[in-house]
Amino acid sequence: MMMRKMPVACLPVLATMLAAAPVPAAEAPAASDTAPAFEQPAAGTTDFTGKWAIVKPALHLLTTDGKEPPLNEAGKTEYAKRKAALKSGDHKIDPVSTCLMHGIPRLLYAPYPFLILQTTRNVTFVHEANHTFRIVYWDKAPPAAEDVDPTYLGSAAARIEGKTLIIDSVSFNDQTWLDYSGLPHGEKLTVQERYTLTDPQTISGEVRITDPQFYSTAWNTRFTLKRQPGMSLKENVCMDTHQM
Repeated sequence: MMMRKMPVACLPVLATMLAAAPVPAAEAPAASDTAPAFEQPAAGTTDFTGKWAIVKPALHLLTTDGKEPPLNEAGKTEYAKRKAALKSGDHKIDPVSTCLMHGIPRLLYAPYPFLILQTTRNVTFVHEANHTFRIVYWDKAPPAAEDVDPTYLGSAAARIEGKTLIIDSVSFNDQTWLDYSGLPHGEKLTVQERYTLTDPQTISGEVRITDPQFYSTAWNTRFTLKRQPGMSLKENVCMDTHQM
């Protein structure tokens, strides 16, 4: 189709109209659209930034004194059911097998490295395992469990005491296991993680589990992390049943 040519006599009129038309002012970006600048931890603050890996991945968590976790009757029943299913070859009972998140603290004991990035705003964990990440903001305590919806990783708050990073988490859903053996937990689970920088290359950690639904008392378990200089996180995506 041929385009019609504009009569030459109309060009001065068009030029006058364009010149008189108001030019819209550029809109300033909203404050919420501006990404916060990266902030280094204050001088003198223990900095946990780096790439880390657990020294000994744990299939089954034990208490700090090497004993079985203090399961109550409900916990023993649920745990026995899961172990029996795994023994029979039914691995689909494990939430991880269907691409659900590892949850806390299982994610810490998984055989995959992760990055800790610490700023004055928050501490971020980027795990190789299924590209899982956690952003934990500095605060004295997490929000009340009844004020937030349950999630796989819970709602958390972080603080530093000397050389120890402390993270308290609440409001978990019940769709994850505490470890690979099937230790259960409910939605009343609370978790405290303690990361102590014992030397520049080592973090000695401890996790406190409190869950009255499945355990008769709170209990602690330990882990050790080693720094991984020069290591890069690899792509690790669950592809079994997950559909994008």
